[in-house]
Amino acid sequence: MKAIDKALHKYLVVCLVLAIGTSLLVSCTAPPLAQLSSNEEDTITYQVVIDFLGTKQDALLDSQGRLKNSAQLTSADGKVSLSIDKDTRLLDMDKKPLQHLQFFVTNRLTLSPEKAQIISSVYQFLPEGATADPPLRPTLSYDPKELPKDVSESNIYIAPYNEGTGWGEWSYRIVDTENHRVTTQVSQFSKFAILSPLAPAPSQTTPKPMSGVDLASKSLAQALSSGKPTLAEFGWRTCIPCKEMKPILEALSVEYEGKLEVVIVEVYEQEKLTNQYGIKAIPTQILFDSKGKEIMRHAGLWTRAEIITQLKK
Repeated sequence: MKAIDKALHKYLVVCLVLAIGTSLLVSCTAPPLAQLSSNEEDTITYQVVIDFLGTKQDALLDSQGRLKNSAQLTSADGKVSLSIDKDTRLLDMDKKPLQHLQFFVTNRLTLSPEKAQIISSVYQFLPEGATADPPLRPTLSYDPKELPKDVSESNIYIAPYNEGTGWGEWSYRIVDTENHRVTTQVSQFSKFAILSPLAPAPSQTTPKPMSGVDLASKSLAQALSSGKPTLAEFGWRTCIPCKEMKPILEALSVEYEGKLEVVIVEVYEQEKLTNQYGIKAIPTQILFDSKGKEIMRHAGLWTRAEIITQLKK
């Protein structure tokens, strides 16, 4: 009888130990993997480098690409600024959090739209295809002296430019005419600049050029087949450096009459010819020899003295 009681007692002790061990094992089991992943995802942060006109600043995004803190950036001269709100989602073209955001002045000249003219530097956001929600708010300064005559400052605006589709429209704008600044909203990264509508056409008759001949009405093909050297400029009538070049070209047309053909090609009226010669910036001047072969080309404002030096060569 004592042997049975002893065996029973040992059995109960073993069961009790097993029960306690099982309880401890269950309490130490890790939570489901999916739960850990969710918690970890909430704490993940991504670093984005904001390069604003050459000045770099680090910022943090959460797993959804939302900015942890707002960002206010201003250029050294105070003429350009950028505002980015907290919780703005900054995503690349694959809808992933941005790793870098760049804002800079592009060196590649962009043609003005047909019914407006550029009155500022051309700026660009990179990477292409990236988006911001809510939009970024760049503020750009302008020189009121650059506006066409009889155009009000309140009519200027910032517009986007795409290499494939050309100029677009942004509906949002705030013009500070006292400080000469204009603000817009950018939700998709692209090039952009301040534009001004063209001045109303004057009612009086436009005076004829010095040579008595409208250089823009001359045919480039006829000039190249004339047996004389040809100086051709590809430009547009509202382009500021093109305007500065016009009296220089007209004076050369008179001075070298019978020795040199001078032609102005309006790029928006002769797009096929413009593309044929690969014009990427205006104004661009091309000098041809007497057989119609291109000798050299120059982009931008070209002084009379520099042109004459090249002609003598």
